[in-house]
Parts: sequence; structure tokens; C-alpha cells
Amino acid sequence: MNDSWLLKADNLSIGYGGKALVDRISFQVFAHDFFGLVGPNGAGKSTLLMTLLGSVAPVEGKVHARPSLRIGYVPQRSRMDPLFPMSAIEVVRAGAMGPKAKGKAGWVLSSASQQEAMVALDRVGMKSLGTRPLRDLSGGQQQRVLMARALVREPDLLILDEPTAGMDIPSEVELLDFVSGLRVQGTAILLVVHQISLVAGRANRMALINKDIPLFAVGEANELLNSETLTALYREPMQVFDAAGQVIVRCGCAGQGARA
Repeated sequence: MNDSWLLKADNLSIGYGGKALVDRISFQVFAHDFFGLVGPNGAGKSTLLMTLLGSVAPVEGKVHARPSLRIGYVPQRSRMDPLFPMSAIEVVRAGAMGPKAKGKAGWVLSSASQQEAMVALDRVGMKSLGTRPLRDLSGGQQQRVLMARALVREPDLLILDEPTAGMDIPSEVELLDFVSGLRVQGTAILLVVHQISLVAGRANRMALINKDIPLFAVGEANELLNSETLTALYREPMQVFDAAGQVIVRCGCAGQGARA
């Protein structure tokens, strides 16, 4: 198994206008990882993600990427213009992400060929709808197109930002199973979510973030998935237990749980 790192945060402070929201963040995403970045809404996940991608400058510290690293990025669908006029295949063709010129931080998009785009759409079961306008597709279909867009150039690291938002449970499970399969095939995964149940039982490593405490903890998933740590993260009573080999995370305040 390859233990080389792909992306590394080195003593990172994240925020805006020179004011840090969270200080001293250090972690690595390795070539074999399914890495979950988890925290409540408004916890600082998006700020950290945009800093890792070079869209937001760090207040302090640095982000390092392995030379020639290929990243696939699946953004939140809620950030897309509902009147977006491009067809599915046009969206995929614009989706290859690579590093900026030497000496410049961040990433740029480069175009893919028609054939490459069709192969990527076929990979996510959307080949037959490639000519349809993205805005005419269902939410789940749009998510698949964005997945194809991220996969068009066979990334080393696939980053997904709340990819299951608005999905029903069967669609959610199907997408996460697909993502888990990519990891088995050799693509590292960085999954950003606010629901711990989406990564419990899937991620091998995790980072927990909440700027309001403040809290940033990183480690093996089985070490961080405990009632005490999750209660601190969400500031609500949380229970974690194993049922027939599956991790169950339950919010004690609501009396309801979700099986991973």
C-alpha cells in the first residue's frame, strides 16, 4: 500500500481578512486514504477546503501538494447557477483540474476531449443524457455529471463537498458506495460532510472541525468516533456504538440515529 502523502496542511491558520477562524491545523492526506472532513454547519469546513484548493489564502502556514498531483473536485450543487446553460457533456469537458503555473498557488481547469467526457459520463451512468442541458436534469443526475467532471482526467485525489445534500437515502448510499469503489481502484478520497454517519464505517482517517469551540482533531477514524469526542464536536449529546459490525451514531438529544 502506498503511504506517500498527496496533500498536506502545515501549521495552517484559516480565515479571512487576516483574522483566523481556526489555528494550527496540520494533517496529511495519503495516497490510500478515504479521509473524512466533518463538522457542523458553519464550522469552518468550507473555509478549510477553499484554502486547500488555493481559492482562499491562509492566514498563516502553508498547503503543500505532491508535484504533478491531479485533483478532481465535486462542489456543492447548491452553489451552481440554476440557469446554467451548458449541456452535461460540456460541463464534463471543462472539468479537468491541474496546478497553476510554477510558483503560483491553487488550481486551474483545463478542457477535456469529447471522447474523454463521454467515457467519464458512461462511468457514472450518464452517457445517454450527455447532450441534455444540466439545468434540465434531476438533482441526483446533476450530481453524477459533476462526479464525471471530476473524474475525467483520472485524479489521484477526489475531493467532494457535501455531495449527498438533497439526496434521498438510496441515492446517498449508491453515491457513497461508488466513491468507496474509487478508493479501492486507487483514487484517494477527501469527503467534506456535516453528517458523521456518512463517513462512519467508510473513512479510514478523519479530521473534526468546529471553529466555535474551537476544535480541530485529526486521526484514525476508529479513534475519533467516540461519544466524548463527537459530543464536543456537535455540542450535543452523541452516542457511538457497534451493531453487528456497523457503526451507529446517535444524537441523544433527538433520540434518533443514523446507521453508516
